[in-house]
Order: sequence, then C-alpha cells, then structure tokens
Amino acid sequence: MERPEWAARIQTERESRGWSKPQMARALFTSCGVPPTRQQVDSLARQIRKYENGEHLPRDWTRAYATVLGHEEDDLFAAASGPNHDEERRRLLACLSLLGVETASRAEPLEPIRQALARALPAGLQGHLVQDWEEIAFEHGHAFLTTPPDKLLPDLAADLVALLNSLAAAAGTAREDLCGPAGKLAALMAMTVSTLGERRHARDWWKTARHAADASKNRDLRVWVRGYEAMNALYSARPPLLVLRLAQHAVDIAGDHTGAAVLEAMAARAQALSMMDGRAEEAAAAVRDLEGRWERLPAAAPDDRLATGAWPETALHHTAAYTYTHTGDTDLAERARSQALSRYPTSMRRQRAQIELLRATGMVRVGDVAAGVELAGRTVEGLAAAQRTATIQHGARLVLDAVPAADLARPGVRDYRATFAPTAEEEG
Repeated sequence: MERPEWAARIQTERESRGWSKPQMARALFTSCGVPPTRQQVDSLARQIRKYENGEHLPRDWTRAYATVLGHEEDDLFAAASGPNHDEERRRLLACLSLLGVETASRAEPLEPIRQALARALPAGLQGHLVQDWEEIAFEHGHAFLTTPPDKLLPDLAADLVALLNSLAAAAGTAREDLCGPAGKLAALMAMTVSTLGERRHARDWWKTARHAADASKNRDLRVWVRGYEAMNALYSARPPLLVLRLAQHAVDIAGDHTGAAVLEAMAARAQALSMMDGRAEEAAAAVRDLEGRWERLPAAAPDDRLATGAWPETALHHTAAYTYTHTGDTDLAERARSQALSRYPTSMRRQRAQIELLRATGMVRVGDVAAGVELAGRTVEGLAAAQRTATIQHGARLVLDAVPAADLARPGVRDYRATFAPTAEEEG
C-alpha cells in the first residue's frame, strides 16, 4: 500500500530539522502547553512512527503539527480528507446502524441542504456552531437523569458522530471551543455505558472525556469530568483509594476556584471515605466542607445535576444520605434521606430508588434485617427493567453487604439475593 503524501511530508519535515521521534513528540506537547512526562513522550513517539508510515492520520495532533512545523494545517494534511476519511465515515455510519440509529442513512441526503442553508445565513455556519453543541450536550445531561440508558445510547452516539464531523471541519479557535461539548458528551457516554454495566468501555470513554476537556482548556469542564469520573468509579465498585485519587485530582485542578464544578469530586470523596474502615470522622468532615461550599452557590433545579455550573440541593442531600448511612450516623442519615426524597421529583425514579435502597441499608445495619431487605426488594421491583441500571444494582448489593453473616440463610434474604442482588459469579 502506497504511503499517503501527508505521511511522507511530516517525516521529511521532522528529519530536515534533525529531530528524533521523541524530540518531535516533546515539541508537539510543548506547542499545546502541556509539559509531558517521559511515558507520554515515549507513547507519542511510537504513534509518530505509525503516523509517518501512514497507518492512520494524527487527527488529535494536526493542529500541533502545523504550529511546530510552521505550515498551514490544510497544507500539511491536504490529502487527508480523501479515501481514508470516506472509509472512516462509512465505518461510523455502520456503527450507528448497529446501535439501532435507523435514520442515519435516510437523513444523510438532507444534511448538505441544511448546511448550505446555515452557511447562507448572516452569521454563517460557524457563528452558532459551538453554542448549538453546548445546547445538545446540556439536553443529553438532562435526559440522562430520567431516560433509560439503552434508550439514550443511540441518540447520544449519533450526536457524537455528528460532532466528530464538526470537529474535523472546524479550524482555529472554533475547533478548540468544540472540545468543550465533545468532553461533556464523551463523559455522558461514559456514564451511560457504565450504567449499562460496560465498565471497561466506560473507562475508555472517561479517558477520552478527560483528553477532550483538557484540550478545551476549560477549567470547570476539566474539574467536572474528573469529579463525575470519581463518582462513577465509586458506584462501579472500584477501590475507594482510586476514587479518592480521582477526586483529589479534580480538587487540585480547581484550586481556589469556588464554582460548582468541584462539588461532585468533593461528594465522591465523602462517599468513598464512608466506605473505608476507620475514616468515618473524615467522611463526616468532608460532608460538612461540602455543605459550606454548596451554601455559597445559587439555587439549582434537581435536573441540573449534570450541568457544569450547577449542583442542586438534591445532590447535597443524596451525598449526605449515602455518607451517613455507611458511617452509621442513623439520625443524620435518615434526615438526609427524607430531605432528598422530599425534593426529588417523581420523574427521577432511579434517584428516588437509590435513596430508598440507602434507607433499606440503614434498616439492615441497625438490625431490622427482614424489613430492610423487604423494602429493598420492593424498591427494585418497582422500577421498570430498563431502569434497573448498574447503579441501582450497586445499591441493591450494598443492602445485602450490610446483612450479618448469621442472617444470610434467612429465606427472605436468600430470595432477595437470588432475585435482585446476585454476585457477578452467580450472574455468570
């Protein structure tokens, strides 16, 4: 297979400067304002070899290449939009078809017409592009809270493919600005596949979300993505120490900034501490710190939970309910659970169910095993099958984890475990 012209060009440009591949890698990182680690340099140097062999286009680095080599991006990669681009486009459309997005091929002939109309408007196609994508990301954030994840996934994937096309066509600051909604949509995809039980895919999507957020240079988004990744790690039953590390990274990036974006990371930290032996006092202090930060924020609606600049009261009470349930502070736990339920709208079924499962866990922890297990079973059974996500399953298993060993043989507990909280081995 003949090597693409752009691949030979970037190799020639590098060699004419006498740079090794690691030196080229460091130059690319430096042009993006990122001080690289040795591991990052080595990884990118290996990718540079593949780029120069023409194995695939350096899509994330074309702008950096242009900056480092002192050429226009379109000049360096002029031939990159040919057959390889068409092949990738067909592959992405095939992926959407597999996800059940049947309208992809039918809508395709209409898209050039829509774009031509948009370009003819006074502001042009680029004038509202970033704002449009921010609105789409905002809508998906609201939908995630109430829509069954298997219903949300195809629409989210279709919008990600459309955003990818916008990113490929954008240039200059518009491309950087589009990294913001790209990071938000990638994070929502990570949450969606995680709630469907696809944890390995979720970890990959979280990496992409972080990279996109970093490329946007938007501090709030960088903090927000890492905070929700930490919370997702907690509900995916990953080690609490990992959750603490992810949360701390978000807090470090936030620094002295007092916006809402950092509160999810603080909430993840409080909840992770509550699950660790001997750290109940730290967990309670973390909730108090969170409350102090939250009180300085403007009010927000419950369905603004996934907005970058908001963190509603329901999120605060939910965090307190989880934390105090697991530290064993029964009075504070029940107060927080009641406050959360009184403020969650009925449309947020999964969130209300999570609170009821925390209440069931609290009942089991104080010795009312039969009633706690019965409440948990009734709660899960009351949800439609599509709403019994991995997050709900996590809450259901926490109820079982609180049952003393001597009570595990009870008929009601055995039935609950078999129906609502099987282990991974039992499910397999």
